Amino acid sequence: MDGHANTCRIQDCGKPRAHHRTVCQTHRQRIRKWGDPHFTQWGTADMQDVELIARERRPAEGLTRLERVLVARDLTARKVPAHEVARIVGVEQRTVERWRAKDRTRSALPSEGL
Repeated sequence: MDGHANTCRIQDCGKPRAHHRTVCQTHRQRIRKWGDPHFTQWGTADMQDVELIARERRPAEGLTRLERVLVARDLTARKVPAHEVARIVGVEQRTVERWRAKDRTRSALPSEGL
């Protein structure tokens, strides 16, 4: 462990850590912007859980950020109101409305180029 005492704690990062910190400057900036990768799991989703929650429309605890977005998209496709989607995924109604607006914007961009 002595060899790793002065390096970033993020797995597979060999950069020197910032002064009085446990992570390098690059990861420090990413953590500020996106959250600590050891505590937030954006890139992982259990699709069976997503489908089950969307189908049963029951609140679920412990969803990752990606799972919340995927459940919200599925429920939106099923015409579930924003306040109900918010209750199910455990976020504010405004968050669901923002996700929906972002998805509408993304889906409108390719058609503008035609």
